Amino acid sequence: FILVGMLLIMFAATAGADDKDALIALDKQWGEAVGKGDRTAAAKFIADNSVSVDDKGMKNKQQQIADIKPAPAGEKYEAVDYKVTFLNPDTAIMTHSTKGGDAHYSLHVWSRKSGTWQVIATSTTAAAHE
Repeated sequence: FILVGMLLIMFAATAGADDKDALIALDKQWGEAVGKGDRTAAAKFIADNSVSVDDKGMKNKQQQIADIKPAPAGEKYEAVDYKVTFLNPDTAIMTHSTKGGDAHYSLHVWSRKSGTWQVIATSTTAAAHE
C-alpha cells in the first residue's frame, strides 16, 4: 500500500510538472500569435467566457480578439519569470513578465476542459519604463 501511495504521489508531481511546462508552451504560442496579429490562432487560447482587464478596461473574448494587432516590425516579445500555481488539476494561475517595447506583467487563469487548456481570465499591467 505504501508503494502504491508513493507511486501515485510521484505520478501527480510529474503530471503537474508536465502541465506546467505545457501551459508555459501554450502561453508562448499565444504570445507569438498575438505578436503576428493572427486573431484566428490567438482565439484558440481564449475561452468563450473569458474576461480581460487592462488599463483600457474590461473586455470579453470578442473585444480581446478585436484588439489584436501585429507588433511593430523588429519589436521582440519575450515572456520571462514564469510562475504557475495549480488550484486543482484543471485550473492554474500563471504570472510572468515580458521584455520588449510593450513590457508588462501578466496574470492568466487557465482552465482545462475536455483536455484543452484555455485562458478564462487575464490581466496585464504595463511595466514602468526606467
